[in-house]
Amino acid sequence: MDPETPSIDIPKKAVRALKVRLQVVKKHLEPLLSKPINDVFSKLPVDQRYELEVLLSYSLNTLYYIYLRTQGSDPQKHEVVNELLRVQQYIQKLKKAQGKEAKPTMRVDKDAAARFIKSAISEGASENQKATADKKRKLEETVSISSDEDEDDQPAKKDAFSNHATLFLLSDMA
Repeated sequence: MDPETPSIDIPKKAVRALKVRLQVVKKHLEPLLSKPINDVFSKLPVDQRYELEVLLSYSLNTLYYIYLRTQGSDPQKHEVVNELLRVQQYIQKLKKAQGKEAKPTMRVDKDAAARFIKSAISEGASENQKATADKKRKLEETVSISSDEDEDDQPAKKDAFSNHATLFLLSDMA
């Protein structure tokens, strides 16, 4: 292969791929193209007539856009781009009329989510504080009752370990 000659393999693959895609398009258009367009058009319901008109207009303008590109001119500077944009607006209107327009995606309201979380955390904290206070009160009652019983039985003897354990439990709950 000559170093100055560009590789022809890449364009051959692209041409083959284009031919395959064109055959697929032909296959899909065959029922439409096998009869005169007036016969096909007259048998269609109104909404499908609009779809067919928009499809044909978009297809023709797209083909012309591609033709301009193959001829080496810049289609962005040509009027065909404005026509394509206009037809795209009609496509959007048609989709909207049929109820097929793009639905808005779900969005998270970050401020509302933050309020929910803050509220849940504060409710949880207040419930935990109440539960801790109840446990502490019950433990104090239990300790005072047991200490009263201990004083009645043996007023002179107090276990230093039990007092230390009680203080530890009380400080742990706070």
